[in-house]
Amino acid sequence: MIERAFYASVRRLLTDPVSGLLLTVSGGVDSMVMAHMFIRWMQTVEGHRLCPGTAIAHMNFSLRGAESDRDHEFVRQWAHKNKVPFYSKTVFTKKTARENGISLEMAARELRYQWFGSLCEELGFSHIAVAHNANDRAETLLLNLIRGTGVRGLCSLREKTGNIIRPLLDIPRSLIEDYAREHNIPFRTDSTNLETDLARNKIRHLVMPVLEEITPNVAVRMGKNAGHFLQAQQVLESFLSEKRQDCKSERGFSIPSLLRQNHKCFLLHEFLSPYGFNSAQIEDISSAMEGQSGKRFYSGSHVLWIDRGELVIRDLVEHGTSTGVNGYQTELSPDFVIPTDPGTAALDADKLGYPLKIRKWEPGDRFMPLGMNRLKKISDFLTDLKVPLYKKQDILVLCSGTDIVWVVGYRIDNRYKVTESTTRIMLFHQKASGPEHLHYPPDQVFVP
Repeated sequence: MIERAFYASVRRLLTDPVSGLLLTVSGGVDSMVMAHMFIRWMQTVEGHRLCPGTAIAHMNFSLRGAESDRDHEFVRQWAHKNKVPFYSKTVFTKKTARENGISLEMAARELRYQWFGSLCEELGFSHIAVAHNANDRAETLLLNLIRGTGVRGLCSLREKTGNIIRPLLDIPRSLIEDYAREHNIPFRTDSTNLETDLARNKIRHLVMPVLEEITPNVAVRMGKNAGHFLQAQQVLESFLSEKRQDCKSERGFSIPSLLRQNHKCFLLHEFLSPYGFNSAQIEDISSAMEGQSGKRFYSGSHVLWIDRGELVIRDLVEHGTSTGVNGYQTELSPDFVIPTDPGTAALDADKLGYPLKIRKWEPGDRFMPLGMNRLKKISDFLTDLKVPLYKKQDILVLCSGTDIVWVVGYRIDNRYKVTESTTRIMLFHQKASGPEHLHYPPDQVFVP
């Protein structure tokens, strides 16, 4: 049964020309069964014709010490025994999560898919196979449901996303484990999967067994529901595409067009959440649309303001991604404490003129260091701080018009500091990525 379902899925998923298939193998039962069946299939005439080559990729996330190292060695030996090319990479997931302010799960996902993609490009492979099963999809659906991700999140995992295929997605974990026992397929057990401190593990070990008692084969049934949600999402996306076209303007979205819509709040959420605005902000934007021209709202990546019947939206950073500075706006509250960390700049948002721009400092540049009431050359400022010559050349400045408002990582300009009359604050945080934290693309621009 499991082989029939697997091969039917493979034939359905590999309709595009296949130049090679990268098997992502952790050593767990799902990925080992997937690798076993793929290798058997590729030894057939059909498999060899559809997929001329394969390799195994294993990522060591450095999360379980010696246990992670043993997983790596286990998969390496299995690949060698089965004469399959083996590639591995060790990453430090906790460090990545900490530096980027994201969860371990998100950091691991970004690290592995980035590497899988680059490895495929290096090998000339066209597809990546991942061993998610029916239970994984059901667990993800439940997680997204309780997190409130909307219909898009309820679509859960898909059989094919770009060049990523999931041939086990219709098969429950219990059948995969039975198959491994019947065919003597070795596998490793991740000890952290047995714990119940993580949300996914709570659902796996505490919630799914109860649902299985209520409705046998619940994982497969929920998978079918995920398919139905996907169809609903596709209809919804078509509707939203038409409405987005109706409401868009030269600089963002037309307020009169939005106000004419029957589902204004829903549309605003769908239009603005991709720019990083949260539900509370979107409610405030909706309330401010009629009559508060000039009011500004900031997400972590964009700024929105109301101007003559338009919601104008601009990137905080003009270039696609910023590897150096995060910026966001906050209100001045009684409990707000001005950061003393030189890697963070707290500036009076109402004094800033856009676009804000990050560039390398130049000879002749001046600013008014915090605590002073006169301009000073940046070269003299850095000399006074005894900044070594080799570091000076890479120091950056944040500019508002012709004014330098922050020598990044050192000092803000006194004229733009937070005072008792300040109502809104722009906080800019320098990410830590090396001794001087200075890995910026040239000439970043913060635009409202």
